[in-house]
Amino acid sequence: MLPRNLSWPGMRECDVSDDRGRRSLYGMLLAQGQRNDIARFVNSGLLLQDWPLIKNTLDGRLSRWCERRFGLGKGAAALQPTGSHARPSGPAAGLGPG
Repeated sequence: MLPRNLSWPGMRECDVSDDRGRRSLYGMLLAQGQRNDIARFVNSGLLLQDWPLIKNTLDGRLSRWCERRFGLGKGAAALQPTGSHARPSGPAAGLGPG
């Protein structure tokens, strides 16, 4: 169940076993979520799996930042654990287990 400030109309709940819905949710969280939102709702393994499709839906600057921040670039074998770094502009982001 997403908090109201992050939910889209009709998308307050998301079944992460639904690939398409999960990718939409993760894209929204990366674009609009705060660090604690991302840590609470994003599974790093699923983000890595879905990244090739998610990155094309994000602004180029944001997708490049996510690739650097979360180790999602080409050939990434696994996501790196994250600390408390803030995004240079926009909401702060961090990544948790899901």
